[in-house]
Amino acid sequence: MIEIRGLTKSFHQHKVLDHIDLSIQKGDVVAIIGSSGAGKSTLLRSVNLLEVPDEGTIRVDKLQVDFAKKSKSDILALRKSTAMVFQQFNLFRQKTALENVMEGLLVVRKIPKEEARRTAELHLARVGLADRMHHYPKQLSGGQQQRVGIARALAMQPKILLFDEPTSALDPELVGEVLDTIRKAAEEGNTMLLVSHEMSFVRKVATRVLFLDQGVIVEDGTPEEVFSHPKSERTRQFLANYYRDQEPEFTI
Repeated sequence: MIEIRGLTKSFHQHKVLDHIDLSIQKGDVVAIIGSSGAGKSTLLRSVNLLEVPDEGTIRVDKLQVDFAKKSKSDILALRKSTAMVFQQFNLFRQKTALENVMEGLLVVRKIPKEEARRTAELHLARVGLADRMHHYPKQLSGGQQQRVGIARALAMQPKILLFDEPTSALDPELVGEVLDTIRKAAEEGNTMLLVSHEMSFVRKVATRVLFLDQGVIVEDGTPEEVFSHPKSERTRQFLANYYRDQEPEFTI
């Protein structure tokens, strides 16, 4: 369904992604883990060209884009196939939750206003915000704002949902409600590419886990394979460091 080949990206002559190859099938929930600076968010943002790779190709169903020869129409078509949930919510402050979810439907999908309203109401109800749809972002908790972001992404019916550390900006007590919303979306069969530092969540929800180090995928397997039987010494070191201050949960 989604195929990335040779994705390479550098910033100021520093190679952040080094010829990434990745295939994602419909319904997959692929989690990317790794240390800070490994290139996780850059990889995610490259999928919809929020970061423009230096070279490589991406195919989403019948759409294929060569990053070195992209056009405006390619960028638009690729972005219509994806939907991003950001770390910092990225809601329009002057719009209600309902209006935030409707915005992409009206501007990008260009569907009639009443249909956009019905769709937005449906998806806000799905994330547990039926009673908050007329509230503005400043009237919502961080967890509620992020759930608006998830509803906005789901409403666009993308080929793939992109989650860029969706709980990193939340207070600890609000993390659970957002993770539960993502889990339900995964159980509904949505295809996802997820960057997260919530390892327990990743193990429970992901169908596949990638460990990224210095712009290279050094581990790719099921959660059980990656967490319990990592093949790479670098992966073992990362997991050992991550869990050293916690009650042992996985065999490393």
